[in-house]
Amino acid sequence: VYAAELSFKQSLDALQANNGTQTYNLQVQAIRQNPYFARYHRAYATTNLALANALAQSKPELSASDRQNVTQLIQQAIREAKIAAQTNPKDPVNWETLANVYRNLINVAQGADNWAIAAYAQAAQADPLSPRLRLDLGGVYYAIGRYDEAIRAFQQATELKPDWANAYYNLAAAYKQKGELRSALNNLTTAIKLVDPAAADYQK
Repeated sequence: VYAAELSFKQSLDALQANNGTQTYNLQVQAIRQNPYFARYHRAYATTNLALANALAQSKPELSASDRQNVTQLIQQAIREAKIAAQTNPKDPVNWETLANVYRNLINVAQGADNWAIAAYAQAAQADPLSPRLRLDLGGVYYAIGRYDEAIRAFQQATELKPDWANAYYNLAAAYKQKGELRSALNNLTTAIKLVDPAAADYQK
């Protein structure tokens, strides 16, 4: 257990130093030393996703080898996030990590949107008082054009945190997409009342 914690701490130091390869290798080592700690799998999933994104954006044209590596990193990200959720299903952060992995794959993997929604639902069940989870779930619905569900999720976020300008702003955006401009205006009016006039978001 101690050796695994040491390896994981070293992986975080490598992450701070922006050394992706060393971060990856040390997290693999930590998991080998103690495979029963969800936090390691969660971090490793995030590292795999970040490396996949970095590799995918590194060149205008990826080689066959690069594409294979991206696919492998994505598969590992999904696998490790699932292991984290299975290891400790009562921790909403594990489900949120899995949802975030799927959310990043919505435009590249068929069915990723539904898997993201399902994972966010599990996270919300584990943490029923989190407005942020509702906001993120609403963001998935909004991205795929399911505006009624987005509105319900954003409304739940405003009910859980009535002073959160971002939730009202997103709710207004969903209403605007539906053509319900009066509701959009009302929520934008609420949002602007909650933002400091000196903040950049106030002008937005």
